[in-house]
Amino acid sequence: MRLTSVIASLLLGAALGAGIVWWWLKPANDDIATPSQWVARVGDSYISVDRYRTEMQRRGGSLPGQFHSEEQKLALLDELVYQQALVEHARREGIDRLPEVRRSIDQILAGQVLRRDLREQQEKVQVSDAMVRAFYDANADSYQVPERRRIAMIRIGVADGADPARWDDAEQRITQARKEALALDDDVTHFGDVARTFSDDQASRYRGGVVGWIATDTPERYARDPVVLEAAAALPEPGDLSAPLRGKDGWYLVRLVDLQPSRARPFEELEAGIRQRLRQEGMKSLEQSFRQQVVSELHPTLRKDVLAGIESSAPPAHDGTPVPPALPSKG
Repeated sequence: MRLTSVIASLLLGAALGAGIVWWWLKPANDDIATPSQWVARVGDSYISVDRYRTEMQRRGGSLPGQFHSEEQKLALLDELVYQQALVEHARREGIDRLPEVRRSIDQILAGQVLRRDLREQQEKVQVSDAMVRAFYDANADSYQVPERRRIAMIRIGVADGADPARWDDAEQRITQARKEALALDDDVTHFGDVARTFSDDQASRYRGGVVGWIATDTPERYARDPVVLEAAAALPEPGDLSAPLRGKDGWYLVRLVDLQPSRARPFEELEAGIRQRLRQEGMKSLEQSFRQQVVSELHPTLRKDVLAGIESSAPPAHDGTPVPPALPSKG
């Protein structure tokens, strides 16, 4: 591996994390200018006393006993000399002008600006109790928990294309099933053994015909015959029983087993979530304003004719394949 590649890896890896970033990003002549106080010279560059003190503090200089001995101080200075030597070598080799290095430097600079100028402002975003309450009141309808109904059914299927006699026979059986269901004890709100005797719905016949809960505001979610869903929504009280219903593929009985009325979720249950949502919206609004300000200050010019001539490196999408919005890679 070439020394240039080794140096680049060091600079963009461990060396960057060790505090060399700022000194490398500084213009070269900033290091060459002789500081009023310096502790080392590396080629034409200097390590100032201020820089040494900053690094000493960053590396645990406030711990009792740290950097009191000459050995400790010299070890840190040797490390800073090595870092500066790496930087000087990188500049001589032109590593700081390599595209991948410039991209990394640009990302570091952009990140620093965001942390300094935007993130601090976002952290100050506050949401008052009045704002939370106003949002809850304005969106009360969306916080309604829809009505849910637990239903049971008996199904007597009729094959597609069956003759009228088969439909008549199924109707007679469903009528008999209804009579027996009405004779059940008052505390039985499903079909009990009647479902096992008459129903051919294997998933529910051994459970009193109970097929589960449905939300009446979204009937399209359920793979049930429309006559079943319509009857389930119309029954007023648990235990109520529908008339025999002719569906697309047979005859049905529907019984309302249980009912959970629609209700409003209380403010106390939603308060924390609303507050977080409003805070995130405030932070997003700040970021959008910040982005517009930073970009508009430089009056960018976009050459759409040139952009149109740049071919995509990705293969075309297949017909009907949804294409998501393209996002710039951070790599």
